[in-house]
Amino acid sequence: MVQIKAYKIDKNSADLQQLSVKREWMDETDEAHAYKCFPVSLTNQLGWGVSFPEDITFIWDGISDSTPDHIKIISGDKYAFTSRGNATVSFNTGIVFKTNEETSLLTMPVPNYLRDGIQQFTTIISSSFFQQPFPCALRVTRPNVEITIKANTPIFSIVPINLQEIQNSEVIFESPELLTKLNFNASEYNSEAKRLNMLGKWSNFYRDATDHLGNVIGKHQVKSIKLKVRKNNE
Repeated sequence: MVQIKAYKIDKNSADLQQLSVKREWMDETDEAHAYKCFPVSLTNQLGWGVSFPEDITFIWDGISDSTPDHIKIISGDKYAFTSRGNATVSFNTGIVFKTNEETSLLTMPVPNYLRDGIQQFTTIISSSFFQQPFPCALRVTRPNVEITIKANTPIFSIVPINLQEIQNSEVIFESPELLTKLNFNASEYNSEAKRLNMLGKWSNFYRDATDHLGNVIGKHQVKSIKLKVRKNNE
């Protein structure tokens, strides 16, 4: 477990809460079938979502240079600014995060949250010593169209990571003959999964880490990601 200390230093600060598994586009799939995909549903919960209590609306004129004049903030200017230029919108989170030296904070687009006209930047901050309000920014990709980020809608995901644990990691290609094969018939496994899918059902083989006969063949690290936000006196 990682513990992160957070300090709101601005009355107009961002809100923070664990990301929901829910996605509008997944709700719109036939019988919300997309939620049956365990890798997607699990990833949806990855991180704390950064949102703001008011709508933020802006429009870009299509010109990308170092000046801040080509994006107009129409609403929510207490939370967003354009001084970095280059078709970018930056956000005043008003929150300082502090971690130990073994933890950095990864900021990335909210997993599987589809947005038209913007692309959030992915960054890594050494939060053990960085004492400025946490930076978040995006690039506008559609010109001459008003883009609104609705109040309380997560814009970014913040995830704690240990870079030392992945430093010098390797991918080593080995001979396929050396692959340890699971003790089940892959052809039968695939046929049964296809049969269930054709019936409009989901096999849940991967979700349950079983083969097509119900035998356990492995174990997930976690089946649900649980994160917390609390005040120090709670």
